[in-house]
Amino acid sequence: MKTLLYFNSMVYLIVFLAVLSLTGCDDSLDKNNSLDFCIDNLTMDNYPDVDGSTSTEPLQVLIACKLFDVEYSWIYLPFWYNYPYHLMPACDIKPEIGRFITENIHHSGTHTSFLNLIYKDVDLIITARIASDEEIYLADSLDIELTEIPIALDAFVFLVNINNPVNSLTTKEIQDIYTGNITLWNEVGGANTKINPYQRNPNSGSQELMESLVMKGLKMLDLPDMIAYGMIGLINMIEYDKQGLGYSVNYYTQYMVRSDSIKLIAIDGVYPDYNTLKNKEYGYTTNVYAIIREDLDKSSIAYKLYELLSTASGQNVINESGYIPYY
Repeated sequence: MKTLLYFNSMVYLIVFLAVLSLTGCDDSLDKNNSLDFCIDNLTMDNYPDVDGSTSTEPLQVLIACKLFDVEYSWIYLPFWYNYPYHLMPACDIKPEIGRFITENIHHSGTHTSFLNLIYKDVDLIITARIASDEEIYLADSLDIELTEIPIALDAFVFLVNINNPVNSLTTKEIQDIYTGNITLWNEVGGANTKINPYQRNPNSGSQELMESLVMKGLKMLDLPDMIAYGMIGLINMIEYDKQGLGYSVNYYTQYMVRSDSIKLIAIDGVYPDYNTLKNKEYGYTTNVYAIIREDLDKSSIAYKLYELLSTASGQNVINESGYIPYY
């Protein structure tokens, strides 16, 4: 696992440096540093091992930029396999720290990050959901207790192709589509075409949210050809399939993908936007969590970071990332 993560991080660094040689940073997005967002005695050598959901990686990069007082910008990497828009440290300021952040800040996905935390390969994870039953069972079998705090608001959202005339579905209609009771778009106000209900792979953050928030014990269709193994994979399917329906998390679609070929739809008459999420009016508003092992050393840098994220300065950084602060 560590060998694979090291290889991925080195590939990431090579691609990043190559892109920086061709493009400049967007200085208009540089932010003032939060002066009170700091951890005493933090260095590159003792920076905690942090993992998490794919969708929370930009937040983790921003956290590191803030802690090391490095400016940042969003950079477009169109051929990057997981998502095209990346939050990156500044191109030419504090290059040693910038390289450290680029090479060492990487997330392996929700389920794998939980495994890494449980097996003590990392100290802290930032995820789009709490532990699944399977992950809790594994932790219990190893006498590991997980402790989590909500730090931000996000949303579980449904996607269709931009050319699909459907702009809203009910929870019941989604359940019926994913159990096979509704098979045509004209049954829910669309064209007389077949619905292609895409899914995510088991244990992924999106799939766990779909099963726990929406399906609530209802058995989903067994459609192996409709399973996307990766967040960007599902987005790509919807981009090219006018009959497709899929799901993801709001932050990933709005900040990390920004596709003009897909659109979010309202659920039960409520569209997921800043106000409906902040006020929790959208039915599938979700939390982003910082999670540690209960036995983590309370004097460690990792624990101090865990606590910092729920403070006023931590919430300011979360707001700057584009997430909605929890507190």
